[in-house]
Amino acid sequence: MNRLLKIAGPALSGEEPNLEDYSSLGSIGTELHQMRRNRNGFYAFESALHVFSSDNRTQRGQSIAPWNAAKGWLDSYGLLQPRLAFFAEDVFGGQFGTDGTGIYSLNPETAALSHVGTTLREWAERVLDDYAYMTGYPVAHEWQSRHGEIPAGHRLIPRIPFVFGGAYSADNMILGESVAAMRYWGKIANSIAGVSDGAQLTFDPSVVLSIRCAADGSDGSGICRCFAPDGGTGVSETDSRG
Repeated sequence: MNRLLKIAGPALSGEEPNLEDYSSLGSIGTELHQMRRNRNGFYAFESALHVFSSDNRTQRGQSIAPWNAAKGWLDSYGLLQPRLAFFAEDVFGGQFGTDGTGIYSLNPETAALSHVGTTLREWAERVLDDYAYMTGYPVAHEWQSRHGEIPAGHRLIPRIPFVFGGAYSADNMILGESVAAMRYWGKIANSIAGVSDGAQLTFDPSVVLSIRCAADGSDGSGICRCFAPDGGTGVSETDSRG
């Protein structure tokens, strides 16, 4: 964890995390609490990795409690809803979560879970040893070199989902607000669920444009209005990222 924190950006919150937030997660909960005492939320690998803070006053998509709320983005997964507490995400919205017995990654397009490790330390080691795969760093770096920084609370969304053969490249990415992106993925996952092997699936690439952010950069505006208090006519501030 010290190695990961050394290369991460500054804390997203100055609040002291509450131990009760992790009381049901056993020893992994203790690890999560200690990590947030050292750095309460952060970005790393040029925003490719996002670890949520435990400050509920931060913007939507930034804090662990609202992010894991049952009526938030998780609700869009319906019966596929994973029973995990999510604490971090990669640049494509792939989630890292725990049930208290292990660490798992969630593929947002299919709702499939993969075991990552049995402790938070093992998760951090996996991230550091294979950060390109675990965080999507190469695509994040390429996209930002063209369009500028990914704003806080946003992720990159493939125009054509990976599950439909979309490429892992900056050319296939648009910028989207995190919660809207996860609700979109929930619909995709449900449309795929139960489809038999070999069945033909279709996808309309124009659908993803409905959740495209104004800060995409390709239109030259560079302005994010997702968190504006007036409902979308103002400009929000962004956090520093590592």
